[in-house]
Amino acid sequence: MKLVNRHATLSVAWVVLVMLWSLARIFAVSTWLSEYGISTKIFATIEISSSLIYGISSAKAVAKHINKQKRLVFFWGMLAFGGYITPDAYVLTNGRSMPTNFYIVIIFLFVLFGAYGVFAVQKALRSS
Repeated sequence: MKLVNRHATLSVAWVVLVMLWSLARIFAVSTWLSEYGISTKIFATIEISSSLIYGISSAKAVAKHINKQKRLVFFWGMLAFGGYITPDAYVLTNGRSMPTNFYIVIIFLFVLFGAYGVFAVQKALRSS
């Protein structure tokens, strides 16, 4: 398989996985956070658009890193970061009177998945 085709296939698979995860997050917000002032419709709109931005831009950042295009890595990486943080920022700023443990879980998962993503990308790039 050509490298370009392999990269395109992996990028599409990554975006699909990100979108599936966003559906799980929308369900979780609808189930557990809607009673605390979080609009499921607004969150779903933010989550879906941000997930598309995150999925595509993080795949592009990896491709640009492989091609040693440092400026473009930074550009796509910053877009990915924005896409990653936006839904959680919406929840944290619009949630009203959520129990403290909800805030702790949201922040913990944000940090956990963010760190895992960074380390997984670094490991993949080292092995390629």
